[in-house]
Amino acid sequence: MLAFSHRPVTDVLSKTMLLTHEQFPHSTFQTLGGSLARQIVLTQAPSFAPRVLVEPFAQRAVGLFLQTEDGSHPDQRVSAAGSSQRPIVNHDPARLPAAYDEHRRFVRTVRSQMLRLGYLPVTRAIPLSGTAHACGTLVAGNDPGSSVVDAEGRVHGMDNLYVVDGSVLPRSSRVNPALTIYAWALRVASRLESRTPVRAAAAAVA
Repeated sequence: MLAFSHRPVTDVLSKTMLLTHEQFPHSTFQTLGGSLARQIVLTQAPSFAPRVLVEPFAQRAVGLFLQTEDGSHPDQRVSAAGSSQRPIVNHDPARLPAAYDEHRRFVRTVRSQMLRLGYLPVTRAIPLSGTAHACGTLVAGNDPGSSVVDAEGRVHGMDNLYVVDGSVLPRSSRVNPALTIYAWALRVASRLESRTPVRAAAAAVA
């Protein structure tokens, strides 16, 4: 969302801030720091529009990022393609109607509030190529038939191949999974360190 003010936005410093609300438990409201809103307006404006006409709008823009985690569904997946083709993303909003209903209500609410504050909001959906927090492509589990890595992060059937990114998570639980990914990576690293010959020998000597 870009919200246009009646006056130029002259802030030099801007801190990214994440806000939540109990009425929208899976949604977040994030401000875009710095001059990012201005750059978005300048780059997204039609190429035939003179810069001198676009600049006043760019100077009055405030950037807002409205996001709703859509949760998980067994049919939402990334499938491998041929060696010369890109992977195929199979995603359909209709599979998760509750999440998309919440997002529509969330956007409507923020738009209404911005109008009351004197801003003119303009919204544009981020395409599927802008998807973040995708999880589950190398999901962890005890059964090699339904998972890729075990509880230690090691790929089933492999002696020395570990996965430490978000792909091991079965889902993001409708929140930003960054801290969970950090914790998983630190856990796997700690287990690996305890198994190294040097560490084992030092422990034996001690």
